[in-house]
Amino acid sequence: MYLCISDEVWHTKSVTASDFVSAIQATPLSLVLFLDAMDYFVDKTAYYNVYNKVYQAFTSGRRNDLMGILTPIIVSAVIFIGALAILGGAVTANLDAYNPGTLLWVGIMSAYAMLPETGDEPWMTTLWFAAQVVGGFHNVTFLPPTLFGV
Repeated sequence: MYLCISDEVWHTKSVTASDFVSAIQATPLSLVLFLDAMDYFVDKTAYYNVYNKVYQAFTSGRRNDLMGILTPIIVSAVIFIGALAILGGAVTANLDAYNPGTLLWVGIMSAYAMLPETGDEPWMTTLWFAAQVVGGFHNVTFLPPTLFGV
């Protein structure tokens, strides 16, 4: 039995500024606006209630400090997988299939949605707009193509 290792391992790839900006430019405007709106709504109304409901569901109402720590990570992971599905067209366990810039951008988006008190300013929309200005608005997408199965 032989162990085959490919020549190119994912963690040896570098994230370039060009890859990162390209990933931002490829993000549909609807996803960015939804993320900012969700962050604003959750921060202003029910930030702690959302995580508390997930926490209660996982712990069945019992106090569990580990789940208190893991609950925001689980919610962020769901956002990460959803955003990756929209940007990548599909979700695969093979991270080598994704551009490192895309993985970094999706990680930043999911962390942004998880952080408290970030809903006052539309940071994701501002960053998306800045990337579009840099790219000359050549890669503007309003709706994700996977939304309608196209």
